[in-house]
Amino acid sequence: MTRAYHHVNLFRLRAGVTLDRVRLAKDQLQELVETLPGVLHFAVTDNLADRNQGFTLALFSAFEDRRAYDIFRRHPEWQRVWEELLEPVVADRIEATGEET
Repeated sequence: MTRAYHHVNLFRLRAGVTLDRVRLAKDQLQELVETLPGVLHFAVTDNLADRNQGFTLALFSAFEDRRAYDIFRRHPEWQRVWEELLEPVVADRIEATGEET
């Protein structure tokens, strides 16, 4: 029995990043879920937590298993979105991953 593999990214954006830049990155990320295999859930949202410590953008994802997650991370489209759209606007990020128990 395979268990879903979950991944969370919290992003702290660079000062002066425009809302349009954030929207473009969010839209491109959302499109990935429609094209990549093994993705069960993908959501890009504002981090509404009261104690977000400046990490104002969140990416929540779930994959069929760890293998699907590994494929996603190496996929050229994910790499393109990260390098072209996210990395230039992200000052810092925190990641968390885990399997359902």
